[in-house]
Amino acid sequence: MDVKLSAQAKQVIEELKSGPITVSELEELGFDQSMVNRAILELEEKELIELEEEEEIVQKITESGKNVAENGSPEYRLVEKLRENQPVAIADIENPDLAIGKGKQKNWIDIREGEVYLTEDGENAEDGASRKLNSENFDEELEDRGLIETNILVEKKLIPTEKLEELDLDDIEQEFDVEADVKTPRTGKRHFYKHIMDQARQTWLEMGFKEMTGEFVVPSFLCFDALYTPQDHPAREMQDTFFMETPESSDLSGYGASVENVKNTHENGWTTGSTGWGYDWSMEEAEKNVLRTHTTAVSARKLNELEKEDLPAKYFDLSRVFRNETVDRHHLAEFYQTDGIVVGEDLNFRNLKAYISEFFERMGFEEFRLIPSYYPYTEMGVEVQVFDEAEEEWIGLGGAGMFRPEVVKPMLGFEATVLAWGLGIGRIAMRSAELEDIRELYRNDIKLLEQTPKWRPENK
Repeated sequence: MDVKLSAQAKQVIEELKSGPITVSELEELGFDQSMVNRAILELEEKELIELEEEEEIVQKITESGKNVAENGSPEYRLVEKLRENQPVAIADIENPDLAIGKGKQKNWIDIREGEVYLTEDGENAEDGASRKLNSENFDEELEDRGLIETNILVEKKLIPTEKLEELDLDDIEQEFDVEADVKTPRTGKRHFYKHIMDQARQTWLEMGFKEMTGEFVVPSFLCFDALYTPQDHPAREMQDTFFMETPESSDLSGYGASVENVKNTHENGWTTGSTGWGYDWSMEEAEKNVLRTHTTAVSARKLNELEKEDLPAKYFDLSRVFRNETVDRHHLAEFYQTDGIVVGEDLNFRNLKAYISEFFERMGFEEFRLIPSYYPYTEMGVEVQVFDEAEEEWIGLGGAGMFRPEVVKPMLGFEATVLAWGLGIGRIAMRSAELEDIRELYRNDIKLLEQTPKWRPENK
């Protein structure tokens, strides 16, 4: 039985004579992946092999998970602190949002008049998260907390058919057809949107920024009040913001003197040189929990944590935000933003433009501009736009500016200059995949994912 096959297909057959073999095993033997894929197509067409796909679920510990495995979860570290000496003031707690939230959820702690006490359950508490991570006993709770990540790996196994087993290697004639059409193999790859976010994160890190993180559920104080947004501002209404029913509100005592500073700033300007908004500020309104509407809430929290000796400081965040939007081809109720702040003394608008310019140039954009815009918490404020060569128009990617003194001094406790920005990532992804509907980013259309190349700055 004479069979015409390419050289690479013949090489694969030589390995198959010993029995079934996986693509990974062939690669370990030195075979190039693209060559193996071409050989698979050829051998399937000749009915010399059958292809089986096996899925393997692979779970690994994230950087946050490694920290918990080594040092214990935030809630358990709080329990250990309370066992040594209680009560503890909220202001003295490390990572208070997570430690208190999880501690309350597990009934390990109780809060009375701004101080944290250990409950009977807390006296007997064990650090389940750390134990499960160290024993690799992973579960959904660990994944929901971002302590582990799960990936599905697809392994291909080549099974020789009876036709191949009857084939003598001496009967194979080598053929070469350099003009033959080759089908694109269907191989797994990461989502192009994830590639774009990874590229943005790596860009900030290469520019010397540290990553900051925060909770999705935050008090209105962080999302609005700390950013000098008056309590009657339209953005705080139900039609724009998701307000939480459970937990409905947060205790603001963990933000220390900043709460009183913000209150006075809203009412009369405090010592910022402003006259404020001139109304009676409501603590109850500021305590209401919301799904954060922008990652600038994370920046506000970071300002509250910084001390003078920490300056100069550069931080970024890249994560999800939530808006009470009508979902359509241009809008989503949940999307990704990247936020950044630079805190120091000798900073000006030219520095702001330089940072944004550096970011977009590294991300592969040749033309961008800053045009005047208004935000309650910046002066001056600008919209960041990039030029879409395909559509021959400018598109907005977010806002930037210099935080007003009414934002900086109440949260830091001292005067400084803060450069800030918040940029949307979804627009870049839409352009990469040539999408006209932003919802397509989340529909996981297999054809779209296969046809969209891995995103790189040079082929944006």
